[in-house]
Amino acid sequence: MEVDKNTLSNDEKPLVTIWIAARNEEGNIIECLESIHATNFPKNQLQVLIGDDQSSDQTASLVSDYIQDKPYFELISVQKTINAQRGKANVLANLYEHSKGKYFLITDADVKVNPDWIEGMIAGFENNPKLGHQVGVTAVRGKSLWHQYQSIDWLHALTLLRTAALINLPLTGLGNNSGMTREAYEATGGYAKIPFSITEDFALFHEVVKQGYSFNNSINQQVFAQTLPMTNLKEFLHQRKRWMVGALQCPWWIVFLLYCQALFLPILVAISCVFSWKIALGIWLIKWLGQTLTVLPTILKLKQIHLIKHLLSYELYANWWQITMVIFYAIPIKIDWKGRIYS
Repeated sequence: MEVDKNTLSNDEKPLVTIWIAARNEEGNIIECLESIHATNFPKNQLQVLIGDDQSSDQTASLVSDYIQDKPYFELISVQKTINAQRGKANVLANLYEHSKGKYFLITDADVKVNPDWIEGMIAGFENNPKLGHQVGVTAVRGKSLWHQYQSIDWLHALTLLRTAALINLPLTGLGNNSGMTREAYEATGGYAKIPFSITEDFALFHEVVKQGYSFNNSINQQVFAQTLPMTNLKEFLHQRKRWMVGALQCPWWIVFLLYCQALFLPILVAISCVFSWKIALGIWLIKWLGQTLTVLPTILKLKQIHLIKHLLSYELYANWWQITMVIFYAIPIKIDWKGRIYS
């Protein structure tokens, strides 16, 4: 769904609440808040709630200093546990209790949004009263080759989710660039009623869909945001293990396809041994071409031209991390996320 940033006049714009969960984000949070402050949305129609999730660094003091002359920002110290929630889900449950907006937008403390982001995220809701959940598109910002591979990862996955949404196949939301109507959130009971999940975005998205609301994934410059990469192997593996928890709750045939993709290299080796290396090479070329043609239009649309030169070598990276993710998921190691351990 493409939206026009001029759809709503300033007088018609609704009150929007943005939720940001922050835990030990002293190096990222101010850039995130600055990007929200720089949005074109009228500040008298904006409420930004930052939930400090028991940070042990300078997150709270940095935020307090930054927002002291910006009354539409509010820092909330999260001390209360709601519905046995943990981590980000508990922060969002707490932030809801302070929310005044007609629409709730969710982003992370390491995300940088663009000036039209709020307008783009809510335009679908204004145009379609049945729309309950909206997902934007996110890339990774970073200079190293690994960071740019991670960006292609995100854009490829989000393109597939967009395709699924177009055929009304609900797979998942996206926790760092998403939104919902107050009506849809309250219809689910919110995180005060939803059982705890480490993939809180997946859980909330499916509860919204269960309540009969429609959903949308957009790929355009308005809803485009950029997040920071995983900077070490431990963080990367635990992030992907957490993603696997959500992915394995998808329909069985989606899970089957994901495992086929993850085990693509061993499958190619088996085909080469049993049949012919030429057949294996042909299958690889078809797979690479399909993957490239899927993500390339998104790269061009978002003007991430610097990623194009990595599309061939990305295939080698993708095969590595996908099989590594499956192996790491199978190892009985609990997920370490934001300094907390989850089963």
